[in-house]
Amino acid sequence: MLYEMEQTGSDRVFIDVTHLPPHDITTRFPHIYRFCLVHGLNITKDLIPVAPAAHYLMGGIKTNSWGETNIGGLFACGETACTGVHGANRLASNSLLEVVVFSKRIIERTGVGGEVGAPKTGRSKEVHHSPVRREALESAPAPSLSALQQLHWEKVGIVRNKTGLTEAANILAAWQNCLPQPVDRPSYELNNLIFSGRLVVEAALKREESRGAHFRSDFPKTLPEWRRHIVFTKTGG
Repeated sequence: MLYEMEQTGSDRVFIDVTHLPPHDITTRFPHIYRFCLVHGLNITKDLIPVAPAAHYLMGGIKTNSWGETNIGGLFACGETACTGVHGANRLASNSLLEVVVFSKRIIERTGVGGEVGAPKTGRSKEVHHSPVRREALESAPAPSLSALQQLHWEKVGIVRNKTGLTEAANILAAWQNCLPQPVDRPSYELNNLIFSGRLVVEAALKREESRGAHFRSDFPKTLPEWRRHIVFTKTGG
């Protein structure tokens, strides 16, 4: 999809389901049918415009199988957690596992008689890493939510490479250094998004292979030695 859009200079491609009986479309895809109809498209007769979307990160806060982090008493669950069950691709069914299994386990762990403490975590198959200290940029675009979204789509999107990732990492580091102390919800969110975005970029640079939704044109093969997590740890003060 991305290749065809680049070749034609378009921001979309089209799905054609008009060859299917209208009754099949409206009964098998009722939500899509109604959504498109509200926006003036009858998908039994019209083409459906679509565009690719990227899952930038299959990860999150590292936990064990009981939802415990490496900080005693702090638990993480759901989309924010990295339990290891997501693999290299983000699928909708992963959410069910998170809700049904890990929420219940956290409740059991924190209930009466449950032991809450810093869990033991293995390190043998992990790559522990800290964000690289990057040189200050003489000029960088002003930080904003729209600039951050554009930067990620262009440099950290569906197809990645060292040049684009390095440029994004340098800009994100510059933004981190120049942002004022947050004072309200939008400024806190922007600070957090830039920090999270930088971790995504640094991890993508570190992983010199392609796996799942992480595709690097300069390292297109999946390598067995990279079948492991990258774990960021804080160093210094």
